Amino acid sequence: MFTVTGSQLVPPEGTTRGWLLTNGLGGFAVSTVSGINIRRYHGLLIAALNPPVDRRLLLAKLEEKVYIDGREYSLFSSRTSGGYSGYGFHHLHEFHRFPLPRYIYRIEDVFIEKEIMMVQGENTVLVNYHILNANRRRVQLSIYPLTTCRDYHHTTRQNDWPFLCNISGRQAVVEAYQGAPELYLAIDNGELIRTRFWYFDVFYELEAERGLNAMEDLFCPVRFLVETDENHSFTIGASTRELALTGEWAAEHRTVELERIERLLRGVELEDRFMQVLTLAADDFLVYRRSTEEKSIIAGYPWFADWGRDAMLALPGLTLVTGRYDNARQIIANFIIHEKDGLLPNLFPDDAGPPSYNTVDASLWMFWTLYKYLEYTGDWELVREAYPHLQSIISNYKDGTWYNIGMDQDGLIAQGQEGMALTWMDACVEGQGVTPRRGKPVEINALWHFGLRFMAWLAPRCDDETGATVYQTLADEVRDSFNRVFWNERERCLYDLVEDYHEDAAVRCNQIIAVSLPIRLLSPERELAVVQKVWRELYTPFGLRSLSPVSESYQGVYAGNERERDRAYHQGTVWVWPWGHFVTAVNRLYGTYSGRQELIGRLLAPLLAHLDDQCMGSVAEIFDGDVPHRERGCFAQAWSVGEVLRVYVEEFLGHHPTYQISLNPSDQQR
Repeated sequence: MFTVTGSQLVPPEGTTRGWLLTNGLGGFAVSTVSGINIRRYHGLLIAALNPPVDRRLLLAKLEEKVYIDGREYSLFSSRTSGGYSGYGFHHLHEFHRFPLPRYIYRIEDVFIEKEIMMVQGENTVLVNYHILNANRRRVQLSIYPLTTCRDYHHTTRQNDWPFLCNISGRQAVVEAYQGAPELYLAIDNGELIRTRFWYFDVFYELEAERGLNAMEDLFCPVRFLVETDENHSFTIGASTRELALTGEWAAEHRTVELERIERLLRGVELEDRFMQVLTLAADDFLVYRRSTEEKSIIAGYPWFADWGRDAMLALPGLTLVTGRYDNARQIIANFIIHEKDGLLPNLFPDDAGPPSYNTVDASLWMFWTLYKYLEYTGDWELVREAYPHLQSIISNYKDGTWYNIGMDQDGLIAQGQEGMALTWMDACVEGQGVTPRRGKPVEINALWHFGLRFMAWLAPRCDDETGATVYQTLADEVRDSFNRVFWNERERCLYDLVEDYHEDAAVRCNQIIAVSLPIRLLSPERELAVVQKVWRELYTPFGLRSLSPVSESYQGVYAGNERERDRAYHQGTVWVWPWGHFVTAVNRLYGTYSGRQELIGRLLAPLLAHLDDQCMGSVAEIFDGDVPHRERGCFAQAWSVGEVLRVYVEEFLGHHPTYQISLNPSDQQR
C-alpha cells in the first residue's frame, strides 16, 4: 500500500489517486501521483492568510525540464485544452506517499527524486530534489514555478497583473498585483533567473465534471537552474515570508517534520499500520484558528472551513482515540463558550464577523462529544465549566429558540424555517432546502433524548440535584413519545420526519442514531428491526445511503453541475459518518454472535482499503449510491476519518475508553 508504480502512474489511473499535505493553519498542498493537477484546488502552496481561512493559491506547481548531455526531457505533466503536455509521467519510476510524498523519475541512467513537505505553522512548502548520477552524466535542470494569486475557489486567466518580481541572490519576491500577499521563492543550491511568461489553458477535468470553470492561465516569473555531473541535492522553497534558505536550514526543517510525525505515532497506544495512517490523517484536520487562538477542526479538504456540527461528530475519533486530549479540550471549550441562546456556531466566518448559528444539531451532538470526552479523560473540570452551557441548550430547546426550534407538547423537538436547512441534510437549491425536514427529525429527537439522559446523570455530579429529577422525568416522557410517534410498524423501522399529522416514511440513515447512542431508546426488538432495515436497504461497502433505492426520489450518482449535485447530495448519496454509528449499533446488538469480530472486520475492510485510493491515507466525504460507488465530494473529510478511526479502535480492536459510563443501567436492561 501507498507505493505506486507502472501503469498506475500514467493517466487516467495516475490522476485518480493523489496526496494531501497540511500545515496546521488550514493551508495545504495537494496533487496526483502523476503530477497532473486536475482540480482548481490542486497546488503546491494554498496558503491560509487568516488561519484557517482566506486560502489563496500562490504556487500551482513546479515544471521541470532536464537536459542530459544536451538531450532534453520533460519531467512535468499537465492537462491543457489541447491534451497532455510534458508527459513527464512517462519517466516516473515510482511514487511513495509516506512519510512524505516522493516522486522518483528515471531518465536514461539518471534518477531524480522530488520530495514535498510543508512547514508546520507556516505557509511554506519545501521541495527537496536529489539527483542520483552514478555515471557522472552532464545534467542540467531548469525548473519553472507556475504562480498565481487567487481565492482557491476561483480560477484566473491572462490579465494585466504586473507580477512585480524582485530578485536578490537566490531569492525572489513576487507581488502579483498591488497589495497582493507576497510570494517568496528561493533555492539553496542553484541559480535564480528572471523569466516572464504566461502558461496557458491549464484544464481541470474534475471541475469540468462539476459544471464549473475548468480553464486557467498561470504566470512564471522566474526559473531555477541547477547543473551538475555528480550526485546533487537541492531545495526549492515557496512561502508567504522571507526564506533564509540553505541546505542546512532545509535539512533541519525536514528532520523536525519527520520527528513531529514520529511523535504523533508514538502518542498512539496501538502499534497498528491502519491506526498509524489514520492518526496522520486525523492530524490534517486539526488547525489553529487565529480569531480564537485555539485549535479547531477543518471539516474537509479541499473546500470546507471549520463547522460546528462536523467538529462535534469528528472530534472523538480525531482526538480522543488518538490520545490528543489537550486538543479535544481546546476545541470543545472553544465551541461551548460561543453557545448563544442554546445554539452552537455552525460556521466561523472568513472575516472578523460573528459566527453563524444556523444548525439544530450541533448543540445536541455536543452532549455526545462531551460524553465521549469524559469517558476517555475523566476531566470533570471541563465538564463542570461546560455544564451551565449544557443547561442553556436544554432550556432554550425546551422553551424555544431561533428558527422555530422548540419542544412540542409531547416533549419532542420540532424545528424549521422557510428557506433554511438546519439539520445535516443541508443542501439548498435556489434558496430552498432539498430535504428541509421541517418538523420533528428522527435523529434530532434521538439526540435530544440522549442529552436529557446525560444531563440527568451529570446534574448530581455538578451539584444540581433538582435538575437530575427534571431531566430524568423529561427523558422518560421523550422516550415514550418517540416510540409512539416515530415507529413505523408497516416498515418495521423509524419515520425520518414527523410534521403535524404527516409521517415521512422515507427510509434514511438518520434513524440509526436512535440505536447507536449509548442509551436505550427503543426496545431490543425494535432496535434490531431498525438495524436490519438499514442494513438491507442503505448499507454499501463505503457507508450508508442517505435514501433507500426503493424511493422514487433516489439518485444513485452524485454528478453534474452544482444544482444537480445538490439535488443528489442527500437523496441516495453514500455517507461515511453514519456508517460509524451503524457499526456501533451492530457491535452492540450482535454482542453474543460468535462471528461478531469477523463481521465487524468485513464491514471495515472496504474503507480500510480505500485508504490507498483517491487521497492516499485519508477517507473521502461521500460515494455514489450506485455501484461501483465512486468517491465524490471532498477527498478528505474530518467526520469520515474520525468515524473510521473510532470504529476501528473501539469496535474492531476492542480498545475502549478508560472511564466507562453507564447513563441508565435500568434502561440498558429493558
